[in-house]
Amino acid sequence: MQPTALMSSWQPVAAIVIFLIIYAVWMTDRISRALIALAGALIFLVIGIVHWQDAYMMHIQWNTIFLWIGMMLIAAIMNRSGLIPYAAIYSLKWTKGGPIRVMLLLTCLTAIGSALLDSVTMVLLIVPVTFVITRKLELNPVPFLIAEILVSNLGGAATLIGHPVNIWIGSANPQLTFNLFLKVLGPIVLILLVVNIGLLLLFYRKSFRQHPLKAPLQHLEEEARSYIQNPRRALVILLIFILTLVAFVSQSWIGIESPVIALSGAVLMLLVSTRSQWRTGEIWREIEWETVLFFIGLFILVGGLVDTGWISLGATQLIELTNGNMGFAAMIILWITGLVSAAIDNIPWVATMIPLIQEAGVQMNADAPAVLNPLWWALSLGACIGGNGTLIGASSNLLVAAIAHREKHHFSYMEFLKIGLPLTLISLAIASAYLYFIIL
Repeated sequence: MQPTALMSSWQPVAAIVIFLIIYAVWMTDRISRALIALAGALIFLVIGIVHWQDAYMMHIQWNTIFLWIGMMLIAAIMNRSGLIPYAAIYSLKWTKGGPIRVMLLLTCLTAIGSALLDSVTMVLLIVPVTFVITRKLELNPVPFLIAEILVSNLGGAATLIGHPVNIWIGSANPQLTFNLFLKVLGPIVLILLVVNIGLLLLFYRKSFRQHPLKAPLQHLEEEARSYIQNPRRALVILLIFILTLVAFVSQSWIGIESPVIALSGAVLMLLVSTRSQWRTGEIWREIEWETVLFFIGLFILVGGLVDTGWISLGATQLIELTNGNMGFAAMIILWITGLVSAAIDNIPWVATMIPLIQEAGVQMNADAPAVLNPLWWALSLGACIGGNGTLIGASSNLLVAAIAHREKHHFSYMEFLKIGLPLTLISLAIASAYLYFIIL
């Protein structure tokens, strides 16, 4: 549909009005995002903006859905096996109780785990461990929690499976493999982690005061072992996880799609666990089904914007603004995505931008998909970095804040903003330089 034809019928107007209302409701965070997304998707289907067959066959990205389910299963099983808590508690003895070393340990574990699992899963695993450690050291956990939020979003940007945004981008362009993500975004993520952790240590230097320990450090090894109920099963699960990561790295050679790799690893772990005291049904319930339904509804909503021509119009405006200059377009996408992601959850924005970038490629007559890669990298970096700007910028931020509130260690929107926003702007500036001098 041509942009000039947008107002030729009532459906395009209805589509954008409904979408903007849903977006506004999402920003209030008062009603389940999944419920609102599904309600909007059903309205699109009922009034004919999107046809059911198109929604099922074209708009819903099943690769993303199944990859997400596979990774959530893997994370749930690894959590139940005790592997992640074991690693964190056992590693604490290396710090000798030093607050700065503890900060470095927790942030490094969070960053690595976010890259290998995903940011949301990793904070779910590391935050309870953080409370255990800070209680033992009699330290305020809030600086550690804020640091874990920031590095989880940054660390997740390094790989295809580390952040929902990357999973979505990888599904939209299968040529962006696990190895390519790691090769292109890994170096800048490492730079950003060093800068952010360094500035966090500087900002919170007065909070890291040593106190007498409630429990001697020599008892930590015994406590760490208590998390592993079945060492043999835990070892097999760890080996399956390592093989799954090897399969992701070898994806371009073995020719197996990412969702198949993730689901294969999850199914193998479930088979290993069948004789344990766990019930398979309990594992399935740990999948964030509400998130899965949110994605399905969102796919249909964005599909409606595609079908009614709004995405095409946005792509045309982007091309006209940048005069077809790929570097300029990448910079605009990086900064707009970063700033928008700081104000609202980055998932709906990225969902809208993906088809826009694809349409821009068509209108610019990009003769190879790789021509658009700078735009994809800019989108990924902008979304992951921007999620650190405010407390509502990413799902992991709100999740950690909710757990902290439950543990009576509340930190406010403004408390997070005064450290998150400056670090986000610094990170976007560094990412701009990397994008300009290395990627473009």
